[in-house]
This record gives sequence, C-alpha cells and structure tokens, in this order.
Amino acid sequence: MNYKIEGNGETLVFIHGLSDNLLYWEFLATHLKEDYQVLRVDLRGHGETELGNEEVTIDALTDDLKSLLDELQIENANLIGFSLGGAIALDFATRYPKMVSSMVLMSAFYKSDEHLANVLNQFKNALNCGFEEFYDLILPMVLCPDVIEDNLDELNFLKKLALQSANTQAYIQVADACLNFNVEDELSNIDAPTLIMAGKYDEISLLTSQEDLKRKIKNSTMIVFDDVKHNLLVGKNMGKILYILKNFFKKKKM
Repeated sequence: MNYKIEGNGETLVFIHGLSDNLLYWEFLATHLKEDYQVLRVDLRGHGETELGNEEVTIDALTDDLKSLLDELQIENANLIGFSLGGAIALDFATRYPKMVSSMVLMSAFYKSDEHLANVLNQFKNALNCGFEEFYDLILPMVLCPDVIEDNLDELNFLKKLALQSANTQAYIQVADACLNFNVEDELSNIDAPTLIMAGKYDEISLLTSQEDLKRKIKNSTMIVFDDVKHNLLVGKNMGKILYILKNFFKKKKM
C-alpha cells in the first residue's frame, strides 16, 4: 500500500475518492503537516498501490488501512475522507471505534441508495468504454460549469496525465464495492466528533442524503458550501476548508 507520511503530532489520515490518489490532498497536507502528522494513502488499484487478486469490498479497503496503521504503530487517528474515502472512514469508525479520534466527511455517503446506484452504474458503463469516457462523464458531476470553463486547459492536461496511470478495472471493482456498501444501521453507534462538509449542488452524494447522515450521527456538525458540486476543494474553498479543519481539530482537543 503506497503512502506518504509527513510532520509530527496528532495523526490525520487522508483517504481519497474513486479514481483519485494521495496527491488529491497536496494542498491540505502541505499546510497541516506543520502541526500534525499527516498520512495520505493510495487505495487499492489507485496511484501506486496495486489492485491485487482479492475481491474488492469497502471492508477490504478498510482493512488495508487498519493494517497500515498497525504497521506504523498508530493507535488513534483523525480520519478525513472524500466521497469513497468518506465511506471507508465510516466503515472504519463502525468497526474500529477506539482507533478513531474524529472524522471529517467530505461529499460522503453511508449507503448506495437508488440515486447513487444509478450514478455508480453510469460510472461502470463509461469505464468499460475507457478512462476518457469516464472522465468526460464525471467532470460535470463534480465541478460547476464556471469552474470547468475557467480551467478547461488545466482539466484537459489533468485528463491526459491521469490517463497514463488509470486502472479502469480497479475503478470498476471499487464502484461495485460501493454498490454493496451500507452502514446505515451502525451509524447510531458512532460517537467520535464528526464534521460533515457537503456541496449544495452535489450530483453524486445528494445533499439530502448527507443531511440524513448528519441526523444519524449524534455527535456531528455540518457545513454546506453553496457554490460547489461534489468536489469541494476548488478555488477559494481550499483556503476556507483548511481554516475549517484547523478550527475543528483545535476545538476537538478542548
């Protein structure tokens, strides 16, 4: 399992989303490693982590993370998960609660409802045609039109760059894992302080679903960003989210 660990202090574990890798967290890691030990990981079949031969499930991805934390002798950590990463954080918190100091869930989901299942099946169909088709499908789902228009050249460059290392078969297997994911009945057992961050116009993890998640986790707060879709880490929100995270972790200690 490929990972990068930097800094010293209380551990923050960053878990990326489908088709991303640990570089997704570069901005936050650069600024948070001054005060915390920051651990970023590449999930199975993503980045520089191999897919392997075992069946891919959310439980398996969670156990990968558990094994890594055990290897690094990290007994307690703050989990920060985006989308798929949020699902893994939730699964981890329900199965290994003593190891979770807090959670930050960004554009997360706790089960594959009818809407999400439809989206995931669209992803799979596009991935079966190739990564470029998947990229073109997902881009308007995760970014607002003005962001795409203002950054078109950079987005096209990122598309070509991602194409070089994309593992479409891994992404299909992980999409299947998400289709079978459901921790709804366990959410009431989570007592770690939880911060939920959602995009008002999220087309993948609907705002209504994330509001349900907030109601089901008793020790949780929620922040809704009114100018984004699924991907929250864009533009001015990057600095805003950094500020929110710093305050959240400071308050948690009090």
